[in-house]
Formats: sequence, C-alpha cells, structure tokens
Amino acid sequence: MKFKYLGEKGVEKVSGIIEAADENVAFLLLIDQGIEVLDLKQSSLFDEIFYSLKNLKSRFSKVKLEELIVFTRQFATLFEAGIPVIKILERLSTQSFTEKLTQSIHQIKNDVDAGLPLSNAFNRQKHIFSPLYVNMIKVGEEGGVLDITLQRLAAILESELETKNRIKTATRYPKIVIGAIIIAFSILVTFVIPKFASMFAKFNTELPLPTKILIWINSFVQNFWYVIILIILGAIISFNKFKQTEKGKNYIDENIFKIPIIGQLIQKIYLSRISRVLALLYRSGINITASFDIVSEITGNNILKRELLYIKEQISRGSNIASAFRRSKYFPPVVSDMVESGEETGRLDEMLIKLSDYYDEEVDYSIKTLSQALEPILLVFIAGMVLLLALGVFLPMWDMIKAVR
Repeated sequence: MKFKYLGEKGVEKVSGIIEAADENVAFLLLIDQGIEVLDLKQSSLFDEIFYSLKNLKSRFSKVKLEELIVFTRQFATLFEAGIPVIKILERLSTQSFTEKLTQSIHQIKNDVDAGLPLSNAFNRQKHIFSPLYVNMIKVGEEGGVLDITLQRLAAILESELETKNRIKTATRYPKIVIGAIIIAFSILVTFVIPKFASMFAKFNTELPLPTKILIWINSFVQNFWYVIILIILGAIISFNKFKQTEKGKNYIDENIFKIPIIGQLIQKIYLSRISRVLALLYRSGINITASFDIVSEITGNNILKRELLYIKEQISRGSNIASAFRRSKYFPPVVSDMVESGEETGRLDEMLIKLSDYYDEEVDYSIKTLSQALEPILLVFIAGMVLLLALGVFLPMWDMIKAVR
C-alpha cells in the first residue's frame, strides 16, 4: 500500500509518498527517517502521479555546490567533535538540504550502518558526489584523518565555486549585450521588415539584398520553426551521445585546450586542482604513485588522466617526478621547475601548494581580463548585426523615397 504524508524535517516542511504494509508501518518508517508526521493517509491515483512527476524532476536536478560545501563543513566539524559517523549522517539527514541530497545522505547512512566502508557508501551516490569527493573520503578514512581531509575538500569546493562565480560575473556583460541584440533583431525581423515588404510590393520596386535576407529569415522562422527546434534538439542530443563515448570524450578533452581564450583558462583551472590535490594527498602520507592514481581519477579530463598515469608509470620505473612532468606537453615548464625545487629541498607538498596558488592567481587574472579578451569578438558580432539591420531598414526607405519622387 502507498501512503501520502506531510511532516516536518528540522525546520523544513516535507511531503511525499511512502510504501508500507499498513499505516502504522508507514508512520514508523517516516519516524526512522527523522520526519515528524503531521498527516498520513492512503494516497490517491492523483497523488501518486503528482509525486512521480515531482520525483522525476528531482532526479534530473543537480545538487548545488553551495549545499555540498555546507554538508562537508558540517560533517568535518561534527567528526572533529568526536561524534560517530552514523550519528553524524543521521543528524545531517534531518538538515534543511534539498530532497535529493537528503535522500542520498540517508542512503549513505543505511549503507554504513549495514557495514559498508564510508568511501564505498559515498561512491554508490556518484550522481551527487564526484570522484574527487569519493577519493578524498577514502584517503581520510584509510589515513585516519577524515576531519582534516573533509576540511581540505571543502576548501577545494569553495575555490571551485568562487571560480565559477567569477566566470559568471566576467561573462555577464557579453551575455546581456548579445541577448539585447538578438531581441532587437527578432523584433525588427518579425514586425518592421514585413511592413517594408508590403509597402514595396505596392510600388512594384525591388527590395535591396539586406532587406531580402531579413525577409527570408523571417519567412523561414515562421514556416519552419519546428525544423529549427528539431535541429537544435538533435544537435544537443547528438553532442551529448558523442561526449559519452570514449572516442568523443577523448576528442573533446584533447581539443578543449585549443579553444581561443577559454582553452588556456580551463587548462590553468585543471593544473591548479591537480597541484593542490596532489599536495594534500602527499601531505596526508599517501605514497606518490598512489597519489597519482587518485589524482588521475579526479581530473575530469581523459587526456590529463592519461598523462598523469604515464607520469606515475615513469616514477614507478625510477624516474624523478620533475623529469616525468618535463616529458609531458600538457604540463608547462613551471610545473617541472617547481616540482624539482620541492624534490631537492624535501618540501614537495609546499611547492605543489605554491604552484596551485600560482595557477589560482593566473586563473583570477585570466577571468578579470576575460571581458576585455571577448570584446573584439563581441564588437565584430554587434557590428555585423547592426550593419545588417541598418542596411535592411534604411536602404528600402531610401529607395522608397526615390520611388515616390
């Protein structure tokens, strides 16, 4: 049987459908999930359809990075206070997180309660927790420094969030300008240009080429709008399927660094993350080859993953770390120079942190100059659109005046 419930979880109101043998069992199951039941009754077909659609929407939604940071910080603080992991997960599952994250925490708690290692329990929720997250949990769990690892993990996530927000801020102006131009173009093509076409038809005068182009665009959009939508959807679906194949992922990962302006920024973000995580793993007492194995899994880029595994292989054969980095075309000379300095002084973790800080500063500078770098491209785009619109509007007006004379 299925029951519809309304309750409170912490300070948040929650509702949904639960399956149980009877109402009493349903009540106990909800209490076990930390829900204070306010109303419980057998669900109707309408309720089941409504909550099925709601669950479907929740399944495709993403857990925000801000939520993961809060969860990670709270986990670290409670663990540092000496509270057992099961109790921590039980407490966190009653916090006012989104339903998707709450359900995931509750499942992790059940898996750990059943005897599964914490990192394995997190790995079973890989749709929410990235390979970086899972591997950092594993390192902390095996090294007995879970609280420290969680704090460092939260710092990495905060750095990623800050970078994303800075990129959004830097690209806000270009987005607004492009949006305004597209709206103006759509209004002119839809409402203004057709008026010129009907007026010119009365004078039996041939329209200028720019105006013909705008009229053709208007006619095509009105008559074949569904074709445009199908092409766009087809392109998105095809790209996503291509991206999911091994060949497609390798092709994208290899060429993403070649994109003008954006490519170098992405490469610096990757290098900063690799340096910082490698330093944290090395500082946590993980041997260098195992550290490279873990870092290769969290890069998110197949080409860099392949390069890191190749570097690990060279180190296993007796090569020093700096020489291995120097042989890779994806790691600039500054990486091998800093690593070499760290190896010589016995402070490899410190030099890797400094290298990460260096790339963080480079990323910060690149983001600050992103708007300036995009300006020439933006100006060419705006100039082309304005020129087409101006010629499409003013040339027929000029011809019309001559025709009237």
